[in-house]
Amino acid sequence: MGENEALRQFFVDFSKAYNSVRRKVLYNILIEFDIPMEVVRLIKMCLGETYSRGRVGENLSGLIPIRNG
Repeated sequence: MGENEALRQFFVDFSKAYNSVRRKVLYNILIEFDIPMEVVRLIKMCLGETYSRGRVGENLSGLIPIRNG
């Protein structure tokens, strides 16, 4: 990394910070607080298109989209 390049590092504990927040609301709040769009896009990438499955014994459910948290 050169002298004039900035190093950015951040850590967000998504499991504690955003468990019940709707994602679209979160993105809008970040923008209102003037968080750089680069960071907002990175957070969107981390949270976008996430799915879960349930298991009972040997039976596995289909994909369940995660919309909050």
